[in-house]
Formats: sequence, structure tokens, C-alpha cells
Amino acid sequence: MTRSRPPPKAERRIRKTHLLTLKTPRQITKAIIPAAGLGIRMQSLTKDQPKEMLPIGGRPMISYAIEEAVLSGLEELYLVINKNKEPLRRYLESGDMMRGIREGHGQNILPPRLTFIDQPTPAGSGDAIYRARELIGDEPFALMMPDFVFFGDTPALGQMIPLYEQCKSDIVGLLSLRGKEVKGFGNVGIVQGEEREQGIVVINSLSGKTPDPLIVKEDKGVLKAAAHWILGPDFFSYLERAKGKGEWDDTPALQMLCRKKEVVGKILEGRGFDVGNPMGYQAAEAFTAQLDASSKRW
Repeated sequence: MTRSRPPPKAERRIRKTHLLTLKTPRQITKAIIPAAGLGIRMQSLTKDQPKEMLPIGGRPMISYAIEEAVLSGLEELYLVINKNKEPLRRYLESGDMMRGIREGHGQNILPPRLTFIDQPTPAGSGDAIYRARELIGDEPFALMMPDFVFFGDTPALGQMIPLYEQCKSDIVGLLSLRGKEVKGFGNVGIVQGEEREQGIVVINSLSGKTPDPLIVKEDKGVLKAAAHWILGPDFFSYLERAKGKGEWDDTPALQMLCRKKEVVGKILEGRGFDVGNPMGYQAAEAFTAQLDASSKRW
């Protein structure tokens, strides 16, 4: 486990961006980003490079997660990688990514502190998340899968954090998908729940992984959990309870969380893409190609 060099003390000042500063006694300042997976579904595109380095709109996939975290006020990012992801680590430690973020959003944006956590073997997303438990401590944190890319006037986390501060429940970002919009998304994470108010849903259940594709009739819709959550530190106990033999996936723990506690979903305003599969990746590439060069990224 290693840390990149933190910014000089002179630079550790309050961020001033176009986003609302999100400060409370229980502010979300930390995020776990699992990035050690094999990316089997994307091997036809990745060849010998990490999935997270695939370009979307001319820049690596991973840069979207880092940019979203920075613009949402996060300060500590825990990236779970392994020795096969050295190109990813070199990119994250270089100045290229932050230069791009500053060019898009202003030179006063400070870089986050990056901590790299080794996952020697691809034992699953649950194992990857659990490796950061001591660094999270007793604080709430964001869980960000780097193969979810979001475009909107406000980052996905920037929409979710105020809701967490309001209700103090675990939060998941939701995508409202209809008909053909579901193409390019996996079928895990379909939610059932009760609408509390417009755009806010109390989750009753979360679907697990199945081999069948996600299909929705043209006049029907589904709510799908985006791969972005805000979780309390007790989530690690749910991971422990949900661990079984073989790959340690995080989905059973998230399902248990939805059954045992109040989990609130925020329907996100914007466009999200599951870029962890070829169809979703191609859809994101097509979307970025249509964006006007002068339009807002978020």
C-alpha cells in the first residue's frame, strides 16, 4: 500500500469551483475505486492494456472517475490495483490527468491524495473493497466503479452527496432507463422501491447477476443502480457476512444492505454509461463524439 505525494501545505486550501462546497461534520471525503479486475468482457478491445486506460472522448476511462471525485469535493481516493495495472498507476501519478481536469474546470482545483492498494489476485470486487476498510475507518465513503461514466450538469456524486447529508442513509445513484436505452447495460442492479418524492426512491430490493441480457419493452422502464454508492462504514460488516466460497463479489452485500437498512436512491439527471462491456463502451464513445466541443462536460 503506497501513497502518492500529497500537495504542498501552501496548496491545501479550500477548493473554489463552480460546484457547491459540500462541508458538514460527516462530509464525504473518501472514495474506494476498485480497478484490479481482469476486464474479461473488454479483452477484445483492451488487448494488453488495462481496461481503465481505454479512451472515451479522447481520454482514459479512469479520468472520469477521478474528475467526478475531485469536482464533488472528495480528497482521499483509494485505488485498488495490482502489478498488471502499472500503466494505470503511471498515468494516475503523472501530471497529465490533473492538467486535463484543470483545463476544463479551472486552475484552482487541487489534486486528490491517491493511495494505491494491492490486490495480488483478482478475488472479486468484495475483496477489493474490503482491503480499504482500515483506511476508511469509521467514516462514510463513496464507492465508485471506474467503468461507470456519467455526463450531466452536475456529477453523479455531486447529486448524491446532498441527499446523504439530508437523510444520513446509504445512497445509490439510479438511472431511469426505457426500452432500447437498456442496451449496453448488465442486468445486475435493477431496483424495486417506493418513491418518497420526485427523483428519490426508498429501495426495497436489488437484483443480482444473471446470465440473461437485460431486455425491456419499448413502452416500459426500469430503475437501475449506477455503480456509484455512498456507504457507511458498517458496510464492511455486510461484506463479511456475504462472503462465500470462490469470487468475493460485492453484490450480495449490497442486496443484504437493501433488505436490512434504509437505502435511498437518487435518480440522476444526466446520461450514464456502463463502459465495462463493448456495447456500453461503444455507446459512450458515440455520445462523446456528438458532444459540442464547447459544451459542459458535467
